[in-house]
Amino acid sequence: MAKKQVEVLIIGSGIAGMCAGAYLSHEGYKVLVVEALPRIGGHCSTIEYNGIKCTTGVVGPGLGGPLEELFQHVGAEFNVRECGIPHYLINGKVVELPAKGGLRALLSAATDDEDEIEGVVRAFARAMNWAPPPETITMKEWLLQFAKTKSVLDLFQTMAAATAIVGIDQISAKGFFLFLKQHRGFRDWGVCPEGSIALPSSLAKVIERHEGKIWTNSPAIHILSEDGKVTGAIVRRGGKELEVKASVVISNCGPGRTVALAGKENFGKGYVEALGRLTPARAIGIHIKSEVPLLDYDHLLVVGARRVNAIFQLTSVCPELAPPGTHYLVAGADPVSSLNPIEAREEIDLCLQDLREILPAFESHAEVLMTGIYHGDWPAMFSIAGQAMPQRTPIVNLYAVGDGFISEPGMTAMAGAAQSGIAAAKDAATRLKHA
Repeated sequence: MAKKQVEVLIIGSGIAGMCAGAYLSHEGYKVLVVEALPRIGGHCSTIEYNGIKCTTGVVGPGLGGPLEELFQHVGAEFNVRECGIPHYLINGKVVELPAKGGLRALLSAATDDEDEIEGVVRAFARAMNWAPPPETITMKEWLLQFAKTKSVLDLFQTMAAATAIVGIDQISAKGFFLFLKQHRGFRDWGVCPEGSIALPSSLAKVIERHEGKIWTNSPAIHILSEDGKVTGAIVRRGGKELEVKASVVISNCGPGRTVALAGKENFGKGYVEALGRLTPARAIGIHIKSEVPLLDYDHLLVVGARRVNAIFQLTSVCPELAPPGTHYLVAGADPVSSLNPIEAREEIDLCLQDLREILPAFESHAEVLMTGIYHGDWPAMFSIAGQAMPQRTPIVNLYAVGDGFISEPGMTAMAGAAQSGIAAAKDAATRLKHA
């Protein structure tokens, strides 16, 4: 079998793996990224369909967080166009989120009960500025102490589902407030004019600039270890298998796949059981084309619909994503079923009912291009916000990164995945330096 020697092997080219690869390349280490698919990026990628640059999951990155900081650190181009002011659809009325007093404005649209509004606002301020609630109660349980109106609960459900891909009955109240502090809700984010794949592609240029390599269509088929320490992996490339020897391996292919590649027996019962307790996040994304604008805003957060929680008219921010005169929207939805084929069809039908009611011109001007179903082995996230596994695995110098391994409190989704890759890379660099 042919052999190749590198210092760092990264399995999977999602945003976490690419962040780790760019950081370590920038620090002077020889990096190889292997990817099973013909394109890089995972959920942060782009498929061109009918001339439209459709996202594979990520609508746009947050601004000013760990991802943008990494791009600045490694000298990668961060071509992201900032989105406008968030708008919420509450009880049939569109509310523009003001710069100050946003929560009170949203609550006032959700309920006429001034005592309820005041109670939630005061409790919210205490949780944000004094002491967060304990880990032991969910956000829904916390809210029910102060809120009695269904539309108020629906408001917070939309905040959680549209931004952190989690329900208020799943995320802890403490985790919810930590998330808000980290991300400022849903205010500061943007869209890539070249499609989401522009982000991993920019990091790929950093890796290649430092003489690293990126192999697509090259799945890892076995992670190798000896005496409890990683030694590399077997990779299939061009129909042939080769052994890639590496001092560090960083896996960005998901918790279950990482364990399967390295051998369940090498991780220990406790680790495998902990992985089994992770709750994957499910989601539906409906990709829509239209010849007229379907929204007056670039994005709308939807409160109290059957399934749809957000609609993004991406060409309002980046018209380059579609041919001239064409508009591209993505509707995000929070399914409640396990999404087997029959249930998925039912869930999509409910989403379409929502869209017909929310968008007056949907029936006459919209064309559904495709529907993304994120569940099973390809979930929206491998664990919901607030759950986390460490990046270090029981196998020495084998790291696992991505949205199942977010260690920083309050981080989730794309920002959290990026943070996990950066944290693993920094730890690996320290170990390599002192090896």
